[in-house]
Amino acid sequence: MRVMVLIKVTGADEDKVAPTAEMMAAMGEYNERLVKAGIMLDGGGLKPSSAGAQVVFEGGTTSVVDGPFTESKEIIAGYWVWQVSSLEEAVEWVRQCPSDPNSGMREVLEVRPYYEEADFEAMGLQEEGQKLKERREAAGLPD
Repeated sequence: MRVMVLIKVTGADEDKVAPTAEMMAAMGEYNERLVKAGIMLDGGGLKPSSAGAQVVFEGGTTSVVDGPFTESKEIIAGYWVWQVSSLEEAVEWVRQCPSDPNSGMREVLEVRPYYEEADFEAMGLQEEGQKLKERREAAGLPD
């Protein structure tokens, strides 16, 4: 089972708190454990929303909003893509993630499973499931 772990922080505080050298070292060690365990497929940190933009589709119109997104309650600050045996395994790994209790920020790590071929088959969409499998194989991605 593939899952994405979303690292969320409070939107209004994202530019106010920089990670410490100790926190970066702890996160590096944690990432190394994920790699050694064979579950980490991808991951990365994202620049603050001030460096980004949002494209909004509403009522048939499209608009672009430049960052920062201080009105947002939560901003995605980073992510991982893991291959695990179950949602419970992913949650156990997330519980071990380093966190800085002195940062003053609220952090939320959300675990979301990917749709897989079997999910499409269960919905009676075998053709879509097969197409997904073929695209993943052509890209060299794991099942």
